[in-house]
Amino acid sequence: MSSPARTDATMPKQARVAQLLLFALAFVGLVVMLALSGGLTSYGMGNMIAPWLLVWVCALLALTYDGSARGGVRATTIVVMVFVLVGSFSQASGAAAPGEFLDAALRIALGAPVVVLMFLPETTAWFDRAK
Repeated sequence: MSSPARTDATMPKQARVAQLLLFALAFVGLVVMLALSGGLTSYGMGNMIAPWLLVWVCALLALTYDGSARGGVRATTIVVMVFVLVGSFSQASGAAAPGEFLDAALRIALGAPVVVLMFLPETTAWFDRAK
């Protein structure tokens, strides 16, 4: 069993899975935007792209997880993903079309595990390691 205080330079599985989920979520966001953007007005497009911009910010943060990332990157990822999830829950509950629901459901299904993984002791220890 691994201890929460890691001294080696190997990223724990939990942090790697969170990183991969953020990359997958960013890719899914691109696909969803391309698939659903056909009949949208500029207001509708802006309404749909706003939460995905936050996801893409988290994916950019995830690029640093195996290198120089520390607790601030972890905290920023958690806060931004919570904003994404809260907005996605409200969008899913008020969805007028199946595409809107699917858009929000994908962010919830892939984003919620990221937040959970960021709170695990192994992930916390990885971001709190010495430089």
